[in-house]
Amino acid sequence: MHLKFTAADKTDVGKQRDQNEDSAYKRVESSEEGDRGLFIVADGMGGYKAGEVASRLAVETIGKALDSFFKPLPEQPTIKLDSASLDQTLKLPSNSVEQSATQKTRKLTETAVVNAVEEQLKAAIQQANRAILRYGEQQTAARGLGSTVTVALIQGDQAYIANVGDSRTYLLRNQQLTPVTRDHSLVARLVESKQIEPEDVYTHPQRNLIYRSLGAGHKNIEVDIFHETLHAGDALLLCSDGLWEMVRQQDLLNMLSVQSSPQKICDQLIDMANANGGEDNITAVVVHVSAL
Repeated sequence: MHLKFTAADKTDVGKQRDQNEDSAYKRVESSEEGDRGLFIVADGMGGYKAGEVASRLAVETIGKALDSFFKPLPEQPTIKLDSASLDQTLKLPSNSVEQSATQKTRKLTETAVVNAVEEQLKAAIQQANRAILRYGEQQTAARGLGSTVTVALIQGDQAYIANVGDSRTYLLRNQQLTPVTRDHSLVARLVESKQIEPEDVYTHPQRNLIYRSLGAGHKNIEVDIFHETLHAGDALLLCSDGLWEMVRQQDLLNMLSVQSSPQKICDQLIDMANANGGEDNITAVVVHVSAL
């Protein structure tokens, strides 16, 4: 199915911080074959002129590294296997090879495309990590700067979603809001191990402790990748913890379900987070998915 993406973003300093260390990014390119999109939220850390630099470097580096994704793609190559190779690979009797060859080739091609896009996304985030580390090495005052990041790279109906840290991507479908990403935080681990309840995440004294981020001295980082097939009527929300900690999931669901433009929803989400205390910088990217 060919899909169209309508997106908006907004970032705000919040009520209790002196500067905004969050960054947001959105890009949509349209064609007759459906839209392609890239959406990023990064939450910097490291203090004045460090955290804000880290998040900016993250979105700029990832955006530039994935620029080729928006250029016209050459026709996908086909994978040819001789009968003996296919027979060995599938462990099928020889008379089954001919009828299975077409289907197996298609699956291999789809897998190859998915793997290639996932690797490209991971490489872009690793490149951002190196850029942040380089900056910290060159600017002594900014040493140790870092950033969380969540990214949604979408081609047609295929969404590749990545995260490092506790910035999140949610999927809204059929009036249900589901976190696609998993936080790399102490409290998330405590919830997984059933040492605390999910509701305790919002008030735990160590809720801001994360164990994975870009920069912050991490020369090698692990990037989580999630793959979703999108449907017309879906929506994506990418946000920093300054939003999801201040606005509980039911309220996020209610706000994303209203028949409003993505920009108006972003504005209202920021307003709600500030009304609930605005304890951190607040960033939201909202993407509406519709049929082309």
